[in-house]
Amino acid sequence: MATASRPTTAPVALRDGALRVLPALAVIVGVPLVLWLIYKPSYVNFDARYALLWARDIVHGHTPDYTAVFAPTPHPLQTLVAFPVLLAGDSSAKVMVALTLLSLGVLTWLIYRLGAELWNPAAGIVAAAIVATRPTIDRFALIGYQDLAFAALVVWALLLETRRPKRGAAVLAVLAAAGLMRPDAWLLSLLYLAYVWKDRDDKAKLVALAIAAPILWIAQDWIITGQPLHSLHGTKTLAGEVNRRRPPLTIPSRTAWYFKLLLLWPLAFGVPAGLVFAWQYARKRFTLLVATALALTLWIVLTSIVGLSLIQRYLVTPAALLAIVYGLAVFGWLKLKPDQHRQIWKAVGLAALIASLAYIPAQVSKLKSIHSTMQREARNYADLKLVGNAPAVRAKFRQCGSISTIGHKAVPDLRYWLDGQPKSIDLVEGSKTKVGALMLKPRPTKQMWAFDRQHFAKVQPPPGYTRIYENHSWAVYAAPGCAGGKLSAPPGGDVQKDSA
Repeated sequence: MATASRPTTAPVALRDGALRVLPALAVIVGVPLVLWLIYKPSYVNFDARYALLWARDIVHGHTPDYTAVFAPTPHPLQTLVAFPVLLAGDSSAKVMVALTLLSLGVLTWLIYRLGAELWNPAAGIVAAAIVATRPTIDRFALIGYQDLAFAALVVWALLLETRRPKRGAAVLAVLAAAGLMRPDAWLLSLLYLAYVWKDRDDKAKLVALAIAAPILWIAQDWIITGQPLHSLHGTKTLAGEVNRRRPPLTIPSRTAWYFKLLLLWPLAFGVPAGLVFAWQYARKRFTLLVATALALTLWIVLTSIVGLSLIQRYLVTPAALLAIVYGLAVFGWLKLKPDQHRQIWKAVGLAALIASLAYIPAQVSKLKSIHSTMQREARNYADLKLVGNAPAVRAKFRQCGSISTIGHKAVPDLRYWLDGQPKSIDLVEGSKTKVGALMLKPRPTKQMWAFDRQHFAKVQPPPGYTRIYENHSWAVYAAPGCAGGKLSAPPGGDVQKDSA
C-alpha cells in the first residue's frame, strides 16, 4: 500500500522567505548598530529637539511656538513621530536618533534593491556601500536629521515604480508621506501625476494623493499660527537670520561643492562615467532615477535663488540616487556583450573602484573627525542638561519666569530641560537683544560651538547681574530683582557649580 508523503511546501516557503528577509534585516539593523556602537550618540540636532518640544507643548495643552525667534520650519511628520518618542522621557533624544539611524539602514537597503532592480546586484551593493559609509551622511543620521527618512521614502517610491511602471496610487502615497517631511516631494508628486495622467482612470484619487501633503502642511500652519504660509515665510526669514542665503551666481558651484562633500572626490569621476554608461546602455531604465535626482537638485537651486536656504543635507536624496549611477560605472560592464565595448567599460569601472579604495584612508580620517566633533558637541548638550536640572536655576526660573540665551543653538534644549512653556526663552543674538531676568551664557571652552565661542564669549551680562550657576560649558546669571529671595546658596558661596 502506498504511503502519502508529508507536504514540504510550507517549510520550503518559510525557508525561502527567511532567506529573502534576513539580508534586509542584516542591513537595516546592522548599519545603525555599527554606527551606534562606534559613536554612542546622545543628542539630537536643533530641528529634532524642537519637534520634541512642540509635541510636548501640544500634550501639555500649549500652542507650539512656531513663530519663536530662530525656530526651524515645523515639519508635520517629524512632529507627529515625536509624540510617541516623548514616552522615552529623558532618553527621547536617543530614541529619535535610533529612528534616524534605522532610516539610514532602510535607505541603504533600498538603494541596493533599486540598483539591483535597475541593472545588477553588484551595482546595488556598491551604491549601498557608498551611502552607508559617507561621513557626512552618517553624521546627519547620528544627530537625528529627518533627511535620511525623507530619502528612504523617495527611493522606496522609485523602487515601487521600477517594479511596476506607472503604478499610480502606491507611489503617490509614499510621496505624500515624504511631502510631510520636505516640500521637495510635492514637486515629485506633481511630476509623477503628469507622467501617469493619460494612462489612469482613477485620476481623482491620484490628484487627492498628490495634493494631500501640501494641504495638510498648510492646515497645520494655519491652525497653529493663523498664517497658512507660515513655513514658507518663516523658512525664508530663518535663512537670512542664520546666513544660509547665497548670492545667486555662487549657487551652482556651491551645490556642486555640497555634492562633493556628501559623496567625496572619487565619485566626481565615477558619477559622470555612470551617466554616460546609462545614456548608452540603460537609458530607459535610468530615466526616472536621473530625472528625480535632477528635479530635486533644480528645486533646491531655484528655491535658493529666491532666498531660501542652501545647505548640504537638502541634497542627501539626489546624492544617494547618484550613488547608484556610480555603482553602474563600476560594475555596469558585467551585463555588456564583448561587442559593446565591454573591456573599455571594465577598465573604467576598475579605475573608479580603485579611486574609491585609494581614498579609504582619507575617508577614515573624516570619520574619526566626526567622532571627535560629536564628542565635543555631546559635552555642550550634556552640560546644558545639567543647567536645566540644576536646582538653583530651576528655582529662579520658576520665580522669575523667563531666561535669555546668548546664541540660539541652546534655546530648544534649554526650554526642554527647564520644562519651560512657549515664549519663556528670550534671545540675545543679532538684532534680538531682549534680556530676561535670567541669562545663559556660553563659556569660552574648546568644545563650544565655534560661532558662539567667537561672537558671544565676550558678551557680558548687564550690570548688576549675579552668577548663580556654572559648569564646564555654561554659566547662568540673575538680574538684581531675581537674584534675591529665599533661595539658599550652596555650600561655599552664592554660585552653584557643577563639574560633571
